[in-house]
Amino acid sequence: MFMDKQLVTIIVPVYNSRKYLKRCIDSILGQTYKDFELIIVDDGSVDDSKKIVKSFKDKRIKYIYSKHFGVSSARNIGIKCASGDFISFIDSDDVVCDIFLERLIKKLDSNVDLSICSYTKWNRFSYTKESIVVKNDLGYKYLLNKKFGGYIWNKLFKKSIIEQHSILFSEKLTMGEDYLFVSEYLKYCNNISIDFNKYYFYRKSNEQITKRYDESISSVLYGWIGVLKIYEVYCPRVKNEIEYRYLKKLIELKKIIDHDFDVPKIKIDYSSFSLRQRIVLSLYKVFAREIVFIKKVL
Repeated sequence: MFMDKQLVTIIVPVYNSRKYLKRCIDSILGQTYKDFELIIVDDGSVDDSKKIVKSFKDKRIKYIYSKHFGVSSARNIGIKCASGDFISFIDSDDVVCDIFLERLIKKLDSNVDLSICSYTKWNRFSYTKESIVVKNDLGYKYLLNKKFGGYIWNKLFKKSIIEQHSILFSEKLTMGEDYLFVSEYLKYCNNISIDFNKYYFYRKSNEQITKRYDESISSVLYGWIGVLKIYEVYCPRVKNEIEYRYLKKLIELKKIIDHDFDVPKIKIDYSSFSLRQRIVLSLYKVFAREIVFIKKVL
């Protein structure tokens, strides 16, 4: 277990985030673990985001303004400017509970290279559930679990691993860039701490969904293929699950976007899917648009 005084760099990319930004920053500054720097990378906002950041007088906050190149570029800028021993990524419209950093950093040591917690979509944190430590191949399996996911924001990373292996976010991708980053990072981990408590409140707005579906769709699928290639080597036993999710996303996007788009070529063995998976794919081909709409409403 690491001792106190290990510096954590928290990276928050911001783009026209005035609606929720103050609450996000308040939750970060309220952490029980005090040894952190907060790097806010403004990705070309044209609203009051800068004014909100500047209203905070905490010396731990560093504000960086950049042209609008996207969230991956903003996170990469944050990584390059990070002084901490560990790195956490928090989205500007989300909230963390006060023990978020304290609990995650407590699980990291010389053999545990990634600390993960669960999250909530309802702003109800939990504190009493168990935590476990698993090998990195099982860690890949946990990324497929909806309670944890391949998200970037409910995890604490070692900066030394990111730097040593030059792990950055692909600025060509508009969706799935976080899953690809985490999958790449896991390649260099010994063990992973999995905390079943919910310390992170994730807010997903319909505006975000619409905007991201309108981006370059083929880049989304290339991100999934990057993840698939990593799973083929490091966790082949669940490779077919990644293939299945790739096909679901492909069908979903084809249904949502009316025009054709380039699809990355990939060979998939359909016979490896379970009966349930084949049925779901068949239903998706017919009802994908309606399914996505229902998911948004829920």
